[in-house]
Amino acid sequence: MVDSYYQKHQGVEENLQCLHRLLLRIQAIVEEADSRHITNQAMLLQLRMLSNMMYRGYYFLDNFRCRIVQAHAQDEVRDHSLALSSFNPLKQFCFSTTTRKMVSEVSERKELHKMLGHLESIVSDMQEFVVFVSSYPRMSRQPYCSYLLLENCMFGRQEEQERVINFLLARHPPGGEEVIDVLPIIGPGRVGKSTLVEHVCHDERVRKYFSTIVFYGLGSIENNGDMAFLPDTGAVKYRNPVSGKQSLAIIELVDEMDDETWKKILHSLRGDHIAPVSKIIIMSRSNKIELFGTTKALQLDFLPKEVFWYFFKTIAFGSTSPVEEPKLASICMDIAASVNRSFIGLNVHGSILRSNICAQFWYSYLKRLKYYTDKHVRLFGEHPRDTNKNNGGLTYVWMHKNKHGCSGLATYKLFQASSISQNNLPTIRSIDMVSRNVKPRAKYEVLEWQSSIPPYYSYIAQYEILAQPKLMLPPKRKRSGALSEELV
Repeated sequence: MVDSYYQKHQGVEENLQCLHRLLLRIQAIVEEADSRHITNQAMLLQLRMLSNMMYRGYYFLDNFRCRIVQAHAQDEVRDHSLALSSFNPLKQFCFSTTTRKMVSEVSERKELHKMLGHLESIVSDMQEFVVFVSSYPRMSRQPYCSYLLLENCMFGRQEEQERVINFLLARHPPGGEEVIDVLPIIGPGRVGKSTLVEHVCHDERVRKYFSTIVFYGLGSIENNGDMAFLPDTGAVKYRNPVSGKQSLAIIELVDEMDDETWKKILHSLRGDHIAPVSKIIIMSRSNKIELFGTTKALQLDFLPKEVFWYFFKTIAFGSTSPVEEPKLASICMDIAASVNRSFIGLNVHGSILRSNICAQFWYSYLKRLKYYTDKHVRLFGEHPRDTNKNNGGLTYVWMHKNKHGCSGLATYKLFQASSISQNNLPTIRSIDMVSRNVKPRAKYEVLEWQSSIPPYYSYIAQYEILAQPKLMLPPKRKRSGALSEELV
């Protein structure tokens, strides 16, 4: 049915195929460049620009195809309604909307031609870049599928990583050896601050430069009378006796910090320490730590929607091609929008979708996800991604049906476990709560997601089956060919 719709718009479909071929060429160049150890800053800048254009292009292509699928579905509903009666009052309305639809299609075709011209210009200018890329040595990498490769790397933070590394490797001017350089990294919770710093610390250039890398985690700052200090409980992440006699200190804050406390911490780090501290990275959600920096703070935010979509669809589809499943891609795009660029949500929802690549399952999943996301926003005034201590960490999640009856499901107190404390992780996973029969209990501890990249955090939530599920049921609507309401 969708194919017949494409035949009516053959010129558009040919342009979309041409756009896809251009994106594949750009993707091949980007992946080849990513596999090389490029050190030239101008080359890295070109690579970032090329990557961003690739993400924008794929988002445009997938969004365009999704609009075609959705328009086709609306036409089917309209044609079915008009066929019921020759005197249907809907006909007048449909005739009045035809002009608006034609104007919209003309505008969309102009956007498509503009994107095609832009990508063709980029590809024609890439010949010199490809030659330079081939001159850099390859990095050792296992041959993974694309979704496995993205699951096992830090995605979308290469620019930030290089900035932090450049800060760490910058030498002090003559006479400034006693100064401690400080880089504040600021961003909302679970945006990837710890992941970024961990990958920086694994870089060979950083490990050769510092003799010791010490991490002071949440709660490491203590107050002893009027003296704030960092106790000898810092985790030594790396030690290299051969390198220079200077240390890197990484501090992660729970709350805000006043100037006096910060001065005392600096005094503590200058004093009796493993090796003289020359650089400090301080992480926090509060913008106030920007005042402690000796250089401009690094502001981390969630990925742009185009970059996030590229990551999400790769995780959700796995080895399946979204181009071959336009209906699934349309549903997936709506799910990605509901996830609202959350890294944890991306991995949790993406892995659940990949476990059952079926339009019926995905549509039912989307329907419930949107319902409970909207419910959470109405109750707490914020998206579940931004849930914080103001509402006790409560997040309404789902309604599932099983042999034990219909039950409402809620999560609260999402917390993370470090790689050191992962021996006693919950055996129940989020996918078990969504798609399987779970015998009702008062509360569950559920493994939401286990990261496969440093610092290898696991995210655990406490689930509770609510006693009065009727208050949370989405409204029932009759429609022809309705999909199953159960996630099984």
